[in-house]
Amino acid sequence: MNKQISLSAFNDELSQVRTKKKEFLEKIERLIPWGEWLTLIRPCYYKGERGNKPYDLELMLRIYLLQNLYDLSDEKTVAEVIDSRAFSEFCGVDSSNQVPDGDTLGRFRNLLIQNGLQEQLFAQVVQMLVEKGLILKKGTIVDSTIIEAPSSTKNREKKRDPDAHQTKKGNTWHFGYKAHIAVDRDSGLVHTVEATAANVSDVAETANLLHGEEETVHADAGYIGAEKREGTVRKNKKGKKIKYEIMRRPSQLKKLSKSGQHKAKKREHSKSSIRVKVEHVFGVVKGQLKFKKTRYRGLQKQAAKFNIMFALANLILADRPCLAV
Repeated sequence: MNKQISLSAFNDELSQVRTKKKEFLEKIERLIPWGEWLTLIRPCYYKGERGNKPYDLELMLRIYLLQNLYDLSDEKTVAEVIDSRAFSEFCGVDSSNQVPDGDTLGRFRNLLIQNGLQEQLFAQVVQMLVEKGLILKKGTIVDSTIIEAPSSTKNREKKRDPDAHQTKKGNTWHFGYKAHIAVDRDSGLVHTVEATAANVSDVAETANLLHGEEETVHADAGYIGAEKREGTVRKNKKGKKIKYEIMRRPSQLKKLSKSGQHKAKKREHSKSSIRVKVEHVFGVVKGQLKFKKTRYRGLQKQAAKFNIMFALANLILADRPCLAV
């Protein structure tokens, strides 16, 4: 009896222990617009009209979010929900019998992809941030990052992912995809996401990233010439000419006189201080959330993954004290 009491007391004490994982998930619990997301997904979810009753939708969404927050495989996610107290508390389960298997999680993710729901979840977050006054749309910063695809990723024909391609960055070759994003100049929050193969040039995607209300567009030297390309958005919806603030290459500055270089460097520093906001976004997605390599094949799946990752990044970044409303 005493052993049972002491064990119960130990479990109660253990449940109150605060870990970084638990604190982070408590933050996520607060940030996710659960009602809106569940309402969006529910019409597409299984009705349970045939066979066994489906798992609770909120449980599946919570497990799916954990998978993306910690970059886990289907099987590893399920195992962590069973083994990790922080995960099980986040999902509201206390028995392994309540947790779906990895195949069920995979089917749920594919259901979201087939119905374009990751894109809709991202759009809903953006709209929420606009309504809160956190995305002002006066200026846009564009950039991209490479998401590697394992060279061993095979399809049924035993070939590499046909949608992924190779590209060279610096002296290094990369195989995979590219996430192109557009960030609000004032808040540093993402308003547009596009997925392409890694070999698609940054400048080619510029027009697809603009919402048409901006007055300025900011980018690094990889976007030089963007304003001159066919299909470029040159005027915003108010008819005002959009100013493209593209950083210059160091080799261009060396051609200037000493006084010209001094003025140009000050100007480039000003451009860089604005453009750096996009790096904060990549810092969350690739640093904090560890999303550097894709687990899935095909462009459609990458687009879905990118949208949910940048939706989560937006919610995390919008919670910063400087942006809290």
